[in-house]
Amino acid sequence: MQLVFLDRKTLGYRDNAYISTEFELVIDMVVSQKSTFKVNKASLNAKIGDLAVLKEKDLNYIGIIESLTKNTDGTYKVQCQDFKELFNIDVPIETFTGDVCLLLRDKIKQAFINNSDSLQNLTYLDITVNASVSGTLSYGDDSLINIKDLIELISKTYGIIVKYKVGFLRGRFYAIYIIIDEISKVTKLRHDLKAIHDLKITDTDQYSVNKVIFYPKKENETHKSIVNYYLLKDGTVTTNKNDPKRYENVNCSSSYYGDSDYDSLETKARSEMVSSSNDHQITFSLSLDNHVFIPLSNMFLGYAVLFYAPLKEYSTILTQIKYKNNFDECFVTLGEYRTSLTDKIKLLSKGGGSSNRVVSAVATDVDGGEYWWVLKN
Repeated sequence: MQLVFLDRKTLGYRDNAYISTEFELVIDMVVSQKSTFKVNKASLNAKIGDLAVLKEKDLNYIGIIESLTKNTDGTYKVQCQDFKELFNIDVPIETFTGDVCLLLRDKIKQAFINNSDSLQNLTYLDITVNASVSGTLSYGDDSLINIKDLIELISKTYGIIVKYKVGFLRGRFYAIYIIIDEISKVTKLRHDLKAIHDLKITDTDQYSVNKVIFYPKKENETHKSIVNYYLLKDGTVTTNKNDPKRYENVNCSSSYYGDSDYDSLETKARSEMVSSSNDHQITFSLSLDNHVFIPLSNMFLGYAVLFYAPLKEYSTILTQIKYKNNFDECFVTLGEYRTSLTDKIKLLSKGGGSSNRVVSAVATDVDGGEYWWVLKN
């Protein structure tokens, strides 16, 4: 297995090196993580900010070099951020109604392809949109959006996945494909799958919200009824209180709504219940001889997973992928809860973000794997 080093500006070849058995490849959609590789080479023609591409079977990993350290044994330690950190940049945003996948494409182009600053442009980026989702994103005046946050927002709200892949033709790297795709189905996993080992499940202290009650404000002139939404075990939402797929133990939250809020009540209910349902951490090691669930090959961050635990079903998402010292097994994390102090500190520092954001879904042609949230600052 090798790392190939490419010039960040031109994608031109710089160097390549074999990876030793001392490495840790980790990517996370909840908190930013770093990958570390020890490469068996006494000199390395690469610099901070260049790209490192993994050549290992069908696994897709692109990193941005953050540090290069020469070891006393003549090898190099290479530390990388995941390629998605490239999009940790703010751009102007206005209230938008339309195809949010095209909006994401246009924001990436604005920052890295059609930018007036030629040094910021990366002309080798090739963006393909394979999904179409209509939605409304509302912002206050003079607002900014971080593109990485926008990717996460659209992924969790509309069941959209963003993947990265290097294009190779006639002996050279010529493009990095950014593929905006739909999650066509929910992947089902059982805890007793032979490939799963060392399963650990951490739930927060509170039960997930599975019922949301909206009470009408006294000042309402049009809408005066109480509206209830229920989360079902398959991750969908209904207003039918007699649906057989409801959770047996009810945990509800309540709020008041005005006439102007009525059309967005379902979106708000989805947001609260799905966000609450992801408030857990499921970790396990996964043998890669299963031919079904191969992270960074046929499973990527943000994929929807229905996990059958011994005592509970979790409608969740794949949020962390880690390979350490070999590619025969992978360490997987489902859910957005993080238990380590370091990750909790990162989450606190991540807070804030773009101001005055409200998201509401209008219509989608995405079949399955939908995740919704509403952000208000």
